[in-house]
Amino acid sequence: MSPRLTLGILIALVVAHFALAATYASITPYRQPGALLGLGLARKIGDIGAPDERQHVNYVIHLLDGKGFPVFSPTDPHLGEDYQSHQPPAYYLLEAAWCKVTGVSDLTDRGNGLRIRLLNAFIGAGTVAGTFFLALWGLRRPEVALTAASFVAFLPMFTGLSGAVSNDPLLILLCTWILALTARCLRDGWSWKQVVLIGVLTGVALLTKTTALALAPVLLLAGFLGRRFPAQDKSDGAEETGNALGITSSPSMAMVAAAAGLALVVVSPWWIRNQELYHDPLAIGAFNKAFTLSAQKSDMIAMIEALDPGGSSGVTYWKDYIGWWTARSFFGVFGYMDIWMNERGTSFTGVSQKGPAPNTLYRFLLAGTVLCVLGWILAVSNPEWKDTRSVQIVNASFCVIVLLLFIRFNMQYFQAQARYLFPALGPIACGMAIGAAQLLSKRRQLALPIIAVVFLGVNLYAISILPQAFTDRIEAAKRLPG
Repeated sequence: MSPRLTLGILIALVVAHFALAATYASITPYRQPGALLGLGLARKIGDIGAPDERQHVNYVIHLLDGKGFPVFSPTDPHLGEDYQSHQPPAYYLLEAAWCKVTGVSDLTDRGNGLRIRLLNAFIGAGTVAGTFFLALWGLRRPEVALTAASFVAFLPMFTGLSGAVSNDPLLILLCTWILALTARCLRDGWSWKQVVLIGVLTGVALLTKTTALALAPVLLLAGFLGRRFPAQDKSDGAEETGNALGITSSPSMAMVAAAAGLALVVVSPWWIRNQELYHDPLAIGAFNKAFTLSAQKSDMIAMIEALDPGGSSGVTYWKDYIGWWTARSFFGVFGYMDIWMNERGTSFTGVSQKGPAPNTLYRFLLAGTVLCVLGWILAVSNPEWKDTRSVQIVNASFCVIVLLLFIRFNMQYFQAQARYLFPALGPIACGMAIGAAQLLSKRRQLALPIIAVVFLGVNLYAISILPQAFTDRIEAAKRLPG
């Protein structure tokens, strides 16, 4: 594949993602009250658009009003509007600057929703590019890199997330590019320029969301692997050139210390502030208090036991509520996690209505994903992928760490939302691309159009059903008491 064609396809993927994200942003209600229709129940809520979007916007409003950074208080009578106040500030500062540049002065005006949301459409497009370079620098196969980028560009849940106000897309972007730079170091050698950039970006990621701490053990692992799997080109001329340019096959202790120090320099002012305010640099206690408004695992277990007194509530919780819900939300669940594709619709009376062939779409997408995962596993023993071993170890490790954090989170709260796994979206996409290439073998160039066509079709289907689904929730609220 020629470099010109590769670049052209990448640009097309980036533009396509932006267009899809902008479409979701335009059809999703902004700060619109309505009814939440899920679990056979119906109740009024203040916003039916995207999870927590209203509270993220309120953080930005606080900044634009000149009130500085908000302070979380569990006794705040407006806690339901301000429970994101504990979050690190990087995304909100960026969004506030975006609103200034685009001339948005009233963030409560529903007519401004699209302009406010477009920032994340650009950020999501940057993640598509970051995934491409993570795969290109780490795997050295342009057709596989484009397949990975197409997976991210057209994944319906991610396109929807890129069309909403949230700090998640910025975290995903930063994690993807940090891993891309790390992959480049693992393949080409470590330089001070790359190490400094990794350190600064890691600090910004920590200043975006505390979940970025998952990067720390992975970056340390990458440094260790650099010693076991040095740069591929070991010829004397290449080694001498690398030494002259300050490139080494493994990071020195000075490099490691510098990267860690730069990350701390970037994030430490915020951690010091948190220590003074909450007596906790990471504001974990404040976070836990903020999440008292969310569904608890204990609440879900009690509900399951009430529905099936003789059943195994723990197994049902993890298999049906966490596993099955999260698997479907990986591909796309919209609104306040109550608009499912090809699953069921719930009327305002709380009566579940099954459509024809429920969940067929999700099952089809899940089956394809499982096949790609199996292909990824098979590729481990394939000599063709031996040169990518160190990068794949780092990518897989980050996926495992993010998954473990997700499981730990759901041991206390019920949050079966795959977006919590999306910091590892770049590595996941690389794995899917490797798996598809392994399965298709000599026809691996077909992986890109297959993924693009399938996911684009799912996006178009979701976009076609969302307007009516949101209208149903607005109308349902009018029929509810109170």
